[in-house]
Amino acid sequence: MQTPKFLIRSIRFYYLAFSLIGLFILLFVDYTLYSRGQDIQKTVAEQTQLEAQKELAFALDKAIRLLQIEAQNFALWDEVHQQFSDPTYYFFWRDERLKETDYYQSHYDGVELYGADKKLLQNAYVNQPNHFYLPEQIDKTEAQVIFTKNTETHLNYFYPVQKRNSKEIVGYIGITIDFLPYLLKTVNFYTINPTSLRLDNTNNLSIPYTKLSEHIQYQIARNPVNDYLWQLIQEFIIELIILMLAVGLLVFLIFNWTIYRPLNVISQFLETLQASPNKVQPLPNEKFFLQEFEQLKHSIHDYHSNLQQAQNELDLQNQTVWEQARRDVLTNIYNRRAFDEAWTETVKSFQQNPHTVCFMLIDCDFFKALNDTYGHESGDEVIKLTASGLQKHLPIDCPPYRIGGDEFAVILQNRSLQQAKEIAQKCLHELLNLEFSELGIREKMAFSVGMSHTDDGLEIDIQHLPKQADIAMYKAKQSLKDKIQVYHQTMEKESRSLVSSNIANTIVNAIDSGDNMELHFQPIVSLKNDSVYYESLVRIQGEDGLIYPNDIFHVVERRRLEMELDYQIVQQVRKKLADKTIPRGSGVSINISAKTLLDSGFTELFKDIKPFLTDYKIVIEITETSLIDHIYYANKVLNIMRNDGFLIALDDFGSGYSSIRYLAHMPVDIIKFDMTMTQALLSKDSKTQQIIRTTAEMVLHTGYDLVFEGIEDAHMLDVVKQLGATHVQGYLLGRPAAIPPQISFDKALSSERAVING
Repeated sequence: MQTPKFLIRSIRFYYLAFSLIGLFILLFVDYTLYSRGQDIQKTVAEQTQLEAQKELAFALDKAIRLLQIEAQNFALWDEVHQQFSDPTYYFFWRDERLKETDYYQSHYDGVELYGADKKLLQNAYVNQPNHFYLPEQIDKTEAQVIFTKNTETHLNYFYPVQKRNSKEIVGYIGITIDFLPYLLKTVNFYTINPTSLRLDNTNNLSIPYTKLSEHIQYQIARNPVNDYLWQLIQEFIIELIILMLAVGLLVFLIFNWTIYRPLNVISQFLETLQASPNKVQPLPNEKFFLQEFEQLKHSIHDYHSNLQQAQNELDLQNQTVWEQARRDVLTNIYNRRAFDEAWTETVKSFQQNPHTVCFMLIDCDFFKALNDTYGHESGDEVIKLTASGLQKHLPIDCPPYRIGGDEFAVILQNRSLQQAKEIAQKCLHELLNLEFSELGIREKMAFSVGMSHTDDGLEIDIQHLPKQADIAMYKAKQSLKDKIQVYHQTMEKESRSLVSSNIANTIVNAIDSGDNMELHFQPIVSLKNDSVYYESLVRIQGEDGLIYPNDIFHVVERRRLEMELDYQIVQQVRKKLADKTIPRGSGVSINISAKTLLDSGFTELFKDIKPFLTDYKIVIEITETSLIDHIYYANKVLNIMRNDGFLIALDDFGSGYSSIRYLAHMPVDIIKFDMTMTQALLSKDSKTQQIIRTTAEMVLHTGYDLVFEGIEDAHMLDVVKQLGATHVQGYLLGRPAAIPPQISFDKALSSERAVING
């Protein structure tokens, strides 16, 4: 599973994130503890409040019960009954006698006796007022708390006095007391702070005792245990916060020194390596606590050092390979690949910043003949001497390139045409004075130089310079004296080998798309069994008729389209085989250029032809020069093709200066004698005839099939039969046609006799 990009962060980010999460959890825990403590405190307060209410109710009940007991005892006293019977000395009894007895309690503010009618037993005299707190007449017998003007609170309690041995009420005892002092004296408070007890009269003069609790205000007594417990909780929370912060700080310091700091140092070290990958960086000086980080630091440093060393070695090897890939093995000067790169760069530079450019081609005249005459070893030495001679007189910024067998190119930039011509003259002079005779070459060597140049206005298309230099070089080859030729427009008109642009475009388009391309087939007949196969010959349909090989190959060679043409021909052959245009049981031969033969995809080109090998004889024709010039590579790829079932034919044998010493080792099955050799058999030159006869015997003795081209009449046919030819090809047997002609010797000979007799 791929990690989302937004999750890829630095270690510091995650550390801060985890720290914040930890801090949040700590605060949450502390808040929970604090809230829980407050809940406990609230619960305790509520419970204490309930206990206070119970305690107050208990206190009020106890106070009234004690007062009731006192009043009950009072009501049983004989003197009280005597007063009800004879109240004559009531005031004396109330003010003097009563207070001397145990019945009168110290917390009493006053005592009065009331008759059965609830009025005072004896009204006071004028100078003897009633008790200030008790009423003259009882309105309600229930206990009442009354408020005085000086904010005192008094409890008035009335108790009925019954006649002895009877339930008849003879009067009432009225007792008044200062309520709060009496309450505090009577009851010990634990939950309620006794000093905080207050009565709220709410503007009432009296309150029934039963409702007194609703009017008493008080404060809860402080509980040291609860306060101490709450203080402990708060201190615990604070200590926990301090402890967690201290632990977090300690973890941060440990993390920073043991993990983050090493990772940061290693990360910076890696960034430094990335910024300067080709520079050896020193090992960081920082020491780490964790051994793993120390090992990682040293491992990265050692790995980079080893990688740098390997990279340097690889760069050196790449440079060597690059040089080798761009150096000609024979001459050690730059090759065609290096030229293509240099020319591409020159074109690009010219397009960006127009400047003068001169393109120069140097070619050795008649090199193929020399190579065939003196052997490839001598030819190689000529090439090496030529390259060395060019290097001596070329500016250092204008190296020579070997772009073909004996063809060299030079790119001269920022030099006038006159300067370029002077350089060309020095090079040519050097080449003409080289000691080729030391190589055993007796002939005088000749070289041709073709040059093309951007004009003063720099308006020319630089891409045309190689083609123009090529035209100029061929012009130089035609001259015996002017071996340095500078291109001008008249050369194209003078060149007889050039075709019109219309025809050239038709050829290029046909090669590119395959349209308008035709194959004509000329029979090659076996003299052993009258079997036949056909050589495929390319034609292109133009606006004015067919375009023949001379014009086609001129354009192909000039534009280097050999591989593209061969590809289209192979595809056309495949189609003809598939639609059975070529008769089943016969065969077809396909001409292949040297460029295609040397391409890495040569064998792959014929993969679509292989299925037809079971029903057709398929021959691949190559030229003598392309085979001999690349004999070792050609051996490899051609043997692969032969193992697949293809036959290989050496075409136009004898058209040049054939190297007979290669004949026994050539990877071919068929040798085709050129038409010139066939015609030479009819000449009066006996030496030439003998050479051809001997060569034919060698070919047949080596085991090759021998094909004679150019058989035009019965006499020529008889001559090649006597030489042992295995196959013949020529107009006698059939001209090239779009539909392969069905031919036999009898039919061919009958046709010829009819023409002769006609």
